[in-house]
Amino acid sequence: MTQYAVFMLAFAASAAAPGPEIAGLLARTLGNGIRSGFPLAGGIVVGKLALLSAAVIGLTGLVAALGPAFAVLRYLGAAYLIWLGIKKWRRAGRLLAAAATAPTSLVREVGLGMAMTLSNPIALVFYVALLPGVIEVSDVSVQSYLILCTILVLVKAVVVLGYGLMAELARKLLSAADSKSRIDRISAVLFVLAGLLIALR
Repeated sequence: MTQYAVFMLAFAASAAAPGPEIAGLLARTLGNGIRSGFPLAGGIVVGKLALLSAAVIGLTGLVAALGPAFAVLRYLGAAYLIWLGIKKWRRAGRLLAAAATAPTSLVREVGLGMAMTLSNPIALVFYVALLPGVIEVSDVSVQSYLILCTILVLVKAVVVLGYGLMAELARKLLSAADSKSRIDRISAVLFVLAGLLIALR
């Protein structure tokens, strides 16, 4: 098995594991459809690429030194997700047509996805622990780095689409007006759960 296959399998297992990122994506998709989750997923991917880059070029010490800043980022992201959940719960079942088409801020969603990833110390530990066993980090080539980035993006895209399609299917099966309230409340609980997972990790 090649070094890249090992990285791909390990990252796939990590990316597919339920956690705050998956909960946030499911909540967004259940509430507004699969496309609404793409900006959040994009932010998560950018955050993961940043962590991979930090591990490859040896900036883990700098990341550790910026610990308080990451803590603030974590709590802000957690508070925002919990607030979204509370707002969703309070408005459950209302404004069916408007809620489906309500625009979301692209910058805010991408930023939230990045915050969810960058504030997770476990994610950085994953790269720091995994990479030395896969490639020679001290002598990584541009080609190797780009291959790792490509694997990361493709694996995350498959995971996001997989969860997104499941959530979209559930949303369509429960799309009747009398199910709107239940969908909204499930989405609200997932937002709050994601926020709590981020705050407590």
